[in-house]
Amino acid sequence: MRTSHVPLICAWLLGLCVAAMALVGRAQPVATDQALRGTIRVLEIRGTITPALVPQMRKVLEDIDPNRLPAGALLLLDSSGGDGLAAMEMGRIARAAGVHAFVVGHCNSACVFILAGAVVRGVANDQAVAIHRGRITVTASGANVSTASNPEAALALEVADHLSEEYLREMNLPETLFKAMMAVPANLSRFLTLAEMADLHLTGSDPVWSHAHVPAGAAAYGISPEEFERRMQRVPASCIPGKPTPQEFTRCYRRIMQAGA
Repeated sequence: MRTSHVPLICAWLLGLCVAAMALVGRAQPVATDQALRGTIRVLEIRGTITPALVPQMRKVLEDIDPNRLPAGALLLLDSSGGDGLAAMEMGRIARAAGVHAFVVGHCNSACVFILAGAVVRGVANDQAVAIHRGRITVTASGANVSTASNPEAALALEVADHLSEEYLREMNLPETLFKAMMAVPANLSRFLTLAEMADLHLTGSDPVWSHAHVPAGAAAYGISPEEFERRMQRVPASCIPGKPTPQEFTRCYRRIMQAGA
């Protein structure tokens, strides 16, 4: 699925906002989280996902400490999809940086691969995430290519499906997610309920990350690991509604993690 929005990736740390590799605006620096002794870096990805966003995201996150608590960085998503291979690479970058991702608008199609890459994933509403099986499109126009009449396209789609399955396994997502995607025709989308997202592990935290980082995060805040997990789970419902700005979301995130409310 594609949109007419201009691809945009913004990083709020030193007021930098980059779109298509050009400076387009500024934002206030994000406030310091006193529990972490550092600045919370926030990225926003909205619009169509393209290969050009991969090096931008890598550059923004290249100096992030993935062990930073409670998050290496925050990622706000609002995208109808785009290039699936690029999205998977962006998901790997997010995973390596210890990113917490939140769907502040919608996250459909290829965007789900980015969401899957985050170590913590938050969604507040039903109908915010949509899935379907892969398809081959013409990059310039976005038109679908028929795999029935084009053997090369059919082979490319087979390879892409295999890469998608391997990627989701790499991100510790259950096989049921890939099967759910493959069950939806490429020209349609199935919107997931919050209960379905939880069952498919598209919300919550990656178990490997939780095992390694939650105890230290809890200690940093002087709370139990169970309370640390509960606070992370409160963030989506508390901070996403109302379409917050990145600064508003970050203030809310910080408040929930520090005080629990």
